[in-house]
Amino acid sequence: MKLQEILAIGQSLYVTWKGRVYSSLLLDIRSTYLDIGVIQSLGEHVYLFPGASVVVGFGVPDRGYFRFVTIVLDEFKDPAPFVRLAYPSKIERIQQRRHYRLPISIPFSYRVINDVRSHRSLITCQGHTVDISGGGLQFIGYEMLMYGDRLEIDMQYGQSLPMGLVGTVLRTMDNLDGTHQVSVQFESLDWQQEEAIIRFVFQEQVRRRRLQL
Repeated sequence: MKLQEILAIGQSLYVTWKGRVYSSLLLDIRSTYLDIGVIQSLGEHVYLFPGASVVVGFGVPDRGYFRFVTIVLDEFKDPAPFVRLAYPSKIERIQQRRHYRLPISIPFSYRVINDVRSHRSLITCQGHTVDISGGGLQFIGYEMLMYGDRLEIDMQYGQSLPMGLVGTVLRTMDNLDGTHQVSVQFESLDWQQEEAIIRFVFQEQVRRRRLQL
């Protein structure tokens, strides 16, 4: 598998270095190297020194999520700042679906907004996730929901996950213990919301992998 076959200029990348995940973009790709945008933290440039080992991850619609390990060749300032990475010897596909579903329990609140004029839309319900991805989530809740119900979801996880997500119920299952397991597909996410969720999932994967070392 060649990077040129699955990556496009402008592709969003997630660069892991020293246990932290940074966002970047693909600027150019050649047979022996690829150039990416410099990485930043809180608006400050993070310098990647030559020889540093980094992990680069990216998702490709309908093909999956990929990752490779490479080293930094150099950083350049002209004509615009960028980082040059060595072309990887191996590319690993870690998830065949477009969005990796991260198993995690996160408390959140939601409202049913099929009709914002109804009394039901004013009731805030509670649930906790079973898993989450850039495409949707599964959760456990106490309310009986129906296929097609539209939910407004507010995640309660600091500032890592966006608020005001809207999703549609795809499946429900009665757990026979007073709770229901519900599958929700996000709808009309803007790129910032989707990027925030995918970044959170990737960072959590990296954190868990480090704990296993």
